[in-house]
Amino acid sequence: MVFMSIEKQCARAALDPAVFDALAGELGLGLVSIRETSGSTNTELADLAASGQAGNLSVYFTEHQQQGKGRLGRDWVTPAGSSLTVSVLAVPGESMPTDSLSWYTMLAALAWCQVVEELTGVAARIKWPNDVLAGDKKICGILAQLVSTPKGFGVVVGTGMNVDQDATELPVPTATSLRLASGSPVSRSALLTGYLRRFAALDIAFREVRGNAAAGMNGFSGASLAGMVAAKLATLGHDVRVEFPDGSLLEGQAVDLEPDGALLVRDCAARTHRVLAGDVHHVRRADGKYA
Repeated sequence: MVFMSIEKQCARAALDPAVFDALAGELGLGLVSIRETSGSTNTELADLAASGQAGNLSVYFTEHQQQGKGRLGRDWVTPAGSSLTVSVLAVPGESMPTDSLSWYTMLAALAWCQVVEELTGVAARIKWPNDVLAGDKKICGILAQLVSTPKGFGVVVGTGMNVDQDATELPVPTATSLRLASGSPVSRSALLTGYLRRFAALDIAFREVRGNAAAGMNGFSGASLAGMVAAKLATLGHDVRVEFPDGSLLEGQAVDLEPDGALLVRDCAARTHRVLAGDVHHVRRADGKYA
């Protein structure tokens, strides 16, 4: 376990490294890096993982990410001290097949939903495959990437949670922050420690069932990861438009979540399509409400 010190305080309240010192021992975290600035927390943690400097449940946090990327290569830049920009490394080793690592995006989203609701009362939902919503506005984006480590394949899960921004600091009108959604200031230290506790608990339970998302998990009343995610999935039942990486489109209704995490979309001809990758938009009705 190695700690890298924060370089200086930012204008907004910085995280207290002592809190994470205690948490690292409690959860068995690997390397914990808290930095003032970072190009991309995912890229930098992935490099540390590949070289063997970062092990399982390593955490890489920055107060100000400058070169972050979201889905489809979009830029992800946050005002200093306003968000939680953090990446976590999971290296299950032989405890689960590599294919199961794709579930860590939604495992992280579920962990964020749990802690947001507990600490703020905001009803957080998951927008497939990698966003967390407050109402119909985005509060968190998630990006996972596979990485090869000396102990086998792992996954780096990067998240950007909007915490303290006002409306002028948000990138698009469809985004919000927890302060705006809840009407009150929110402790970033409490949010991050709560997220890491829930991520670690879900990770342990998911390993115990060897990455079977449909299997009941210890510590969660026998609920499966897929079942808990589906219960939080705002996308189910919505009319959606899916934009695929090759430029093609699919419109229909999101009807189910498959055991491998694929979204099932039924088009207007009643044909069902499995969607494993794509940019999903919830379609509004003519009256301006979501379907």
